[in-house]
Amino acid sequence: MVGACVSRRRCITRTVPLLATLLLSAPVAAQNAADEAQVKAAFVYNFLKFVEWPADTSRGPQDAFVVLIVGGGATADATERFLASKQLGARPVVVRRSKWDQSLAGVNAVFVAERDAKKLRHVLDAATTAGGVLTIGEGEEFATHGGVIGLLVENRRVRFDIDTDAAQAAGLQVSSKLLALTRVVHSTTNRSGARP
Repeated sequence: MVGACVSRRRCITRTVPLLATLLLSAPVAAQNAADEAQVKAAFVYNFLKFVEWPADTSRGPQDAFVVLIVGGGATADATERFLASKQLGARPVVVRRSKWDQSLAGVNAVFVAERDAKKLRHVLDAATTAGGVLTIGEGEEFATHGGVIGLLVENRRVRFDIDTDAAQAAGLQVSSKLLALTRVVHSTTNRSGARP
């Protein structure tokens, strides 16, 4: 498990109230895209603390934690800036930008700022192929179309949906503390992208 604290219990005890505070008291003005993007970037970082990745014996506890950003826009730029100097425990966070058609091998998490359905499907399929990749994106449909966590704005507040099926398929375990703060959804597509 990656995390910013020595003790998992202490980390969750300190971070859940912070995330809950962000979630419950972070109204964003619809016309202020910069503020919305910054709030979403903070959420992305906090999500990384509440997900457990499959054990990887090829990586040490101080190896870089790689976050890939696919696409552009205010939230993608804010996320890149926000994560640039962060760490998860002893692991430095390394942020890379990529096009939608690149491999996700060696990536721990990907923030997808791509709205085109074909390109989005390609990224989600690449995450499935790579395995163990947390996919985070924007919009109400992101988590219901195969992404793990979808950020959205409802009533001027940033919210998020989590598809526990997509997380499980990726070999990821999402903390029950995080699940208690969100709406759990299920994909309307199977892993090949086809509707069931």
